[in-house]
Amino acid sequence: MDRLQDESKAVAQIAIRAGAPRLIVNGVERFPLLAWSWDLPAAVRYFKQAGLQILHPILGLNEGWLRPGCYEWQSIESVFAQLLENHSEAYFLPRVLFDVPLWWKERYPQELVQTALPVQPYRPVRRNPHGGWLWGIQSSEPSLGSDRYLAEMQLLFGSFLQFIENSSLANRVIGYQLGGGIYGEWHYSLSAFLPDFNPALAEKIGPAPDLQARTQSTFGLLRDPQHEQEVIDYYWRFHDYTADVLLSFARQAKEVTGRRVLCGAFYGYQLENVWMQEGGHLAPEKILSSADIDFIASPYSYQTTNLTDRQWWEHDVVDGAGNALGRARGIAGDGGYRVLLESLRRHGKLYFAELDASTFIEPPPVNPDGSGAQDVDREFCMIGGDGCTEVDGSLKIVERDLAQVLAKGAGGWLFDFGPVLRSGKSWYSDPRLIELVRAFQQWGESRSAMQLDSVAEIAAVYDAKTFAATRHWRADMPFTKGGENLDYFMRWFMDSQARALHRIGAPVDFLYHFDLQSKDLKRHKLWLMVNLFYLQDEQVKRLHRLAENSGITVVWYYAPALLRPDRIDLERMQALTGFHFQVLDEPGSMLIQTTITASDWKGQMVFGVDEQRWPRFAVQDNDADIWGVWQDNGLAAFACKTVQGYHSVYLGSAPLPAHVLRWLAVRSGAQLWSSEPDLVMASRDVVATVAESPGRRTISLPYDLYHVRSTATDREFTFAAEYGQVDLFVRKL
Repeated sequence: MDRLQDESKAVAQIAIRAGAPRLIVNGVERFPLLAWSWDLPAAVRYFKQAGLQILHPILGLNEGWLRPGCYEWQSIESVFAQLLENHSEAYFLPRVLFDVPLWWKERYPQELVQTALPVQPYRPVRRNPHGGWLWGIQSSEPSLGSDRYLAEMQLLFGSFLQFIENSSLANRVIGYQLGGGIYGEWHYSLSAFLPDFNPALAEKIGPAPDLQARTQSTFGLLRDPQHEQEVIDYYWRFHDYTADVLLSFARQAKEVTGRRVLCGAFYGYQLENVWMQEGGHLAPEKILSSADIDFIASPYSYQTTNLTDRQWWEHDVVDGAGNALGRARGIAGDGGYRVLLESLRRHGKLYFAELDASTFIEPPPVNPDGSGAQDVDREFCMIGGDGCTEVDGSLKIVERDLAQVLAKGAGGWLFDFGPVLRSGKSWYSDPRLIELVRAFQQWGESRSAMQLDSVAEIAAVYDAKTFAATRHWRADMPFTKGGENLDYFMRWFMDSQARALHRIGAPVDFLYHFDLQSKDLKRHKLWLMVNLFYLQDEQVKRLHRLAENSGITVVWYYAPALLRPDRIDLERMQALTGFHFQVLDEPGSMLIQTTITASDWKGQMVFGVDEQRWPRFAVQDNDADIWGVWQDNGLAAFACKTVQGYHSVYLGSAPLPAHVLRWLAVRSGAQLWSSEPDLVMASRDVVATVAESPGRRTISLPYDLYHVRSTATDREFTFAAEYGQVDLFVRKL
């Protein structure tokens, strides 16, 4: 690494420019497309050919922790040296994992997580090729309440940071992704078994509720604050504390490096967050408001199919009435982001999507009991099976992933599991894939001249803390397929609803309710308030003020503002929505039969969830237009009325299929950008569409853009598309 001696330390920052967070390295904007491989030193040559300059090695810090107080970093230094040998121009944004060595766990058993349920290891642990643990869930992990763990991990991390700062590697290391908990994704360790009863944590945040209190709710799908506030408050403290631990490591990295580096983490999975009450990310405001966090990352959608006749690696999702909602991954899958991207943008945080779909280089997946499974575990088979084994399909999936990064003003990294799976080869070793990635790298380099602010007229709005007040995820185990670690609302209101939201045929903002602003009313026509069940009075008043006299359409899902800190408050829910309700406190089907007779409606349908749940709510309002009724009793469950200068819609169940969402969008005055329920990903100067079906469609843009495929500039394009075809529209520079 002598060649680096004459360089200065790299300085990186995230700056808001032209409507989006931008990655700035040594004063120059760079397209934030990174790369990792299970055999990164060997695969780096393919990424270099594709024009990628930033690598994302994953480093287990426990690799350098030989014994108490003794650290050595030569093995990690050799990884960097090997990467530079193969790519001399490379910069690095490594992921560092805060794991402890096995000897530490054996020496300090009193410092480990204690769980309400017996721990049953269920995923094999795999060794990180660059040192330390990387994959799987171990049967014992340190408690975040342990002062010893926190103090000694600060020493370990500090030693590593100082090593980098005192070496020429500081000239190329531009930041750190901080990894704690399961997979380094800040899911609390052993979440599946309900942590953490360690006395050290109890001293910091109070005693954990017992198993029954955590897994049982007294008001059906919801917790009654009058009887369960202790549980609700505990979960809020639990997640605030976890966020504080993450931020303490970010603060340390900033201080040791003189704030020259970026810091970020996996966090903020509002969609598809597993073990939500224990492993979720329920303190987003704390992370988003921190000056020590520059970027947020997540894998994109993993939602698996719930169709019983499909293989376990497939991703088509239907609702309880059999309506197709969409495909998460694969050809024409949405690859939807699990974070709320518009909120990240508003807080100046760059988002990195982990792009981990397999390519045609990987052989077809195998069933776990198949003769070809060998030693490849089920989870690795899933990763190897959610792409496409055909060349054309693989190119379409990679093109979609890169187009989404480009169009949404985001970043990402290619996540290459190929060398550890059955192929034994890098997923990006084919010239056709290399050329495709290179083309998007070149588009990305021109993105610095593009305006990347949101142009969506539709917003999906969420609340994280509500999950502390909803039925526990374990209360619904086991789902028959595709949702073993999910609660009812995550499965149906979040994940499954997202599949249809991506298929409205128009761009959608995803954000937290606290990030809604009055200026949004100049652009947004439709707000979908998905899970705003538990709100403070001031939050309710703020939503009133925003909606009043706005003229927009607001769709209130299920039980908006019903739960307040001290009790269930139906009057507050009625005041917020403008409807009068009857509470149905006996279990009933969550299916809704539409009764819409409007000229632009295509006929009656049933949607929702075919499960017996309570409470449900029935609209009792003579002034309301009734659009749907509970299928089992005929009481109103989907209704609209004009209140206080806006159009209020109540929706008793979810998910809404794309057909209904498109109808609502048109009624609200929002423009549909595609004549079909296609994926539309957009910022002001970049738009990407993905064809959800083969055939002709018309793409109608709000302004003139250059269509890369047709080489024409216009605002309306009619063409025939293949299934999964990606079309890119850009402001011609």
